[in-house]
Amino acid sequence: MPVTINDIAKAANVSPSTVSRTIANNPRISEKTRERIFKLMKEMNYHPNMIARSLANKSTKIIGVIVTGSAEKAFQHPFFPEILSGIASGAYKSGYKILISSVNSAQEEKKAVSEYAMSGITSGIVLLASRVRNTSADELRQMDFPFVVVGRPENECDVNWVDNDNVRVGHDLTRHFLENGRREVAFLGASPEFTVTSDRLEGYKKALTENDIPVRDELIVNGKFVDDTGYGLMKELLDRGIRPDGVIACDDLLAFGAIRCLQEKGFRVPEDIAVAGVNNVPLDEYFDPPLTSVDVNAFSLGAKAFDLLITNMTSEHRSIDRAIVPARLIVRKSTV
Repeated sequence: MPVTINDIAKAANVSPSTVSRTIANNPRISEKTRERIFKLMKEMNYHPNMIARSLANKSTKIIGVIVTGSAEKAFQHPFFPEILSGIASGAYKSGYKILISSVNSAQEEKKAVSEYAMSGITSGIVLLASRVRNTSADELRQMDFPFVVVGRPENECDVNWVDNDNVRVGHDLTRHFLENGRREVAFLGASPEFTVTSDRLEGYKKALTENDIPVRDELIVNGKFVDDTGYGLMKELLDRGIRPDGVIACDDLLAFGAIRCLQEKGFRVPEDIAVAGVNNVPLDEYFDPPLTSVDVNAFSLGAKAFDLLITNMTSEHRSIDRAIVPARLIVRKSTV
């Protein structure tokens, strides 16, 4: 049987409320009593009930993190462990735990958000994707529940958020292709539901327009955020009878699949078709050929998201803030 607070109180010959106040570092407890109680707790291997303490303090010290995508796909993707490491780093320093859920749709996300916020399980929430029409963010805002979004929200002035400048990410990648003589550049993985891919697509179009190159809809292949494969998207493009001389994938894993498809079809990368991705996952430099990518600094995205959330949770006056984390183009052999 686990040792209870009543067992400690009986052994120390004090009331359970005295033990509880000792655990909470109440200044009314004498140093002598405090030392005796903590010594007994150690000897009897007592661990305070975290849930009970949370209810008493009206703070669970737990942060909910909601990841978009099926569990098997989301947690296999190198981006998510990196960003979660950033969140966990901040949480550890501040004495918080994190509770993670993955969701497949906006409806599942809204359900998870309601459970986290309404049940009192969590003190705040991090949403790891920004949907164009984010009903979850709307609901949290109406509840006045602390949260932060990783990704630029549609209504920037109403939500705490952190992101890269994804318009610039798409623009810089496209300009890199154009500077290397590519003129038929395809774009894989645009998802109208998520601002991150929409912004990258906007940057792609902007760079083409600036260089007097028409934007061709047939070179743009939409996909499902996280859950799609680059192989399938590349095959879809080739099956249309279109052969680009460059391919920008919204994500490195999409780029890997696209390269495999191209190589199976007999195309050389980058001689025939150059390919680049986004996220700069660790496998990029070991892939054949090494993949040109954009380092979005995922750890910093997670750490900054927690910073914004903890400020929102602990400040007497709620404010709306945002943070832009710098991204960096890393050129490798897949495009040069």
